[in-house]
Amino acid sequence: MSSVSVSVKALPSAGTETTIASRSTTEPMAADRSSGWTSVQPPSCRPRQQRCREFWPSRRTCAAMAPVNEQPRETATDLAHPDWVRRLNLFGDAVGDPNRLISLDADELLAVAQQSTGLTDSSSDDDWETGYRQLVEHLDARAGLTVLGRLSARAEIIRNLQTRLRLADYWRAHPDVFDEEIVEPVFIVGPPRTGTSILLELLARDPGLRPVVAHEAHFPLGPLPGVDRTASEVSEPEQEFWADIHPDFQAMHELRADLPCECVHFVQPEFRSWHWSMMFDLNDVPGRTTPEANQAIYRFHRQFLQTLQHRDGHPSRFLLKTPAHLGFLPELFETYPDALVIFTHRDPLKFIGSSANLTGVLHWMRSDDVDLSIRGPIMAAVYEILLGGAMQQRIAGAVPAEQITDVHFRTLMADPVATIEEAYAALGVPFHESMRSSIPAYLESKPKGKFGIHRYDPARLGLDESSLRAQFSAYIEHYGVELEHT
Repeated sequence: MSSVSVSVKALPSAGTETTIASRSTTEPMAADRSSGWTSVQPPSCRPRQQRCREFWPSRRTCAAMAPVNEQPRETATDLAHPDWVRRLNLFGDAVGDPNRLISLDADELLAVAQQSTGLTDSSSDDDWETGYRQLVEHLDARAGLTVLGRLSARAEIIRNLQTRLRLADYWRAHPDVFDEEIVEPVFIVGPPRTGTSILLELLARDPGLRPVVAHEAHFPLGPLPGVDRTASEVSEPEQEFWADIHPDFQAMHELRADLPCECVHFVQPEFRSWHWSMMFDLNDVPGRTTPEANQAIYRFHRQFLQTLQHRDGHPSRFLLKTPAHLGFLPELFETYPDALVIFTHRDPLKFIGSSANLTGVLHWMRSDDVDLSIRGPIMAAVYEILLGGAMQQRIAGAVPAEQITDVHFRTLMADPVATIEEAYAALGVPFHESMRSSIPAYLESKPKGKFGIHRYDPARLGLDESSLRAQFSAYIEHYGVELEHT
């Protein structure tokens, strides 16, 4: 255990988050897999992945037009585009409206996907197309997207339509895909900024777990036929491009095509899923939070894992993660009755403001119509509901409490090996002895503050931090959450 004290220095900072939030992440992993999972290699140090959030509000223009300073790399609540982004978006003003440059038409996008794949049948599930058309109609007419926002949305939509078409074709050719049994998957569930991402990457050191890597989340069947690039290369625009759009984004959350990713990435072809509400304001789009939509998301989730396992050629215990599962624990256990859940916890004062600022920036990358001042209260209200609901479900036995264990951020920071070993013991998961050295080695390669410090002003996000802990008092008391005073 003595080596752990060295690795703690490389962990994401528990930080001084009184009036600012501090967290840096560098979570590299080398695995370019077009077919078949390859074991995780020692980290290399380049950019990484995102978090899933939901429930986003109405908008108001607040973006400044000055270029971003390259140094120091400290992000602020005041938003400013790099000059190349600002000038690109001005093309929209030059012709009167961004939609005159970049079309978002549901029929045309679907035709492009069909023509480029040579496929027409996307699923026996007709409901997916209703959700798809409602999403595209909203993005085209009501999301206030910039030129870059429309371009990004168009590329993501076409790629996900292509993926849906190709998966449906694969399933027709291999009906035995749905005979694949997904046994005892391990889910990391908890609010954003509570250690979920670092825990995901540390558990990916376990040779007994199989994470989903970002490039295979986007291209589960590899690149399109005829494309002379790897899946990792063609995933780069939806991973590392984010830091080009907003250079300070890496200090908030590193993205990379070859890192283990959240479930939010690979369920995108179900257009009612969480990615789309993370990236765009979709509150007034109907049908996105119905029981039928939730069932469709988890059905696709399972089908995707079955596809990966079928292509791997052998069964695996999957390692999965996204904060979105907090709101759908009954659906998770209905889909995976033997699932094992690691529930992460942290002082709400440390994760509410940081998460609100992060998600505000995600929306602002696509639209200049972003009201930061309401994001803090909305984030607090959402997680008060989600955490309270999950707590009551566990108490009432609505979800299997014996299949859930709790991990606290401060404990994980202090002794990651012991904390993970204890969580494994609680869930009955074998702890591989190689992790005693691989976890500290991985952390040692992740220098603290490599991408800078994520700073934000709670007041600009509409947060009164003096009352935030009181709002979450039941959660703090029930789980014995340690308060952080530095």
